[in-house]
Amino acid sequence: MPHPSLGHPPHDVTAGIPAAAVRLRASTDRIAKLALQWTLRDEEGFDERYDEQALRLFLRDLGQHVNQLARALETGEDSYVTSYAEWLVPVYRRRRVPMRDFMLILGGLQRAAATVMTPDERKVSDELFERWTATLKKHQRLAGDHKGNSVVRFFWKGAGIGDDKWV
Repeated sequence: MPHPSLGHPPHDVTAGIPAAAVRLRASTDRIAKLALQWTLRDEEGFDERYDEQALRLFLRDLGQHVNQLARALETGEDSYVTSYAEWLVPVYRRRRVPMRDFMLILGGLQRAAATVMTPDERKVSDELFERWTATLKKHQRLAGDHKGNSVVRFFWKGAGIGDDKWV
């Protein structure tokens, strides 16, 4: 990541695939809508887990996800998506969105972004999405993202039957 106050130059925006980035930015709204539609269609119960306001937030966020993907494609630097993934984890935790659901949204974005790319550009974007989801998978293991092991919880509580208030 370039740091201008340390004297590092910015990334070269012609080092990667700038034509794909231009096409992505030109169709950001369409890609965001397609990504959310495919996520809702492919994952049963996704629309039941989240209300209308949360789905609107996902749609708004998808526009920024497309922009970050375009930056990564035009510069050839994966740090634009991996660092961005690290920044997004606390935001989605605060919204009580598990990383699994966020990775489903990224899967929809990957399919939607492929509609404006050539096969060679798609290979590069698939590698970026792999790195993006690998970063998120690390956070999937944190507490609060899964229900946990009920057997361990049973013994940890001292065999307190019917008392799920504390653990």
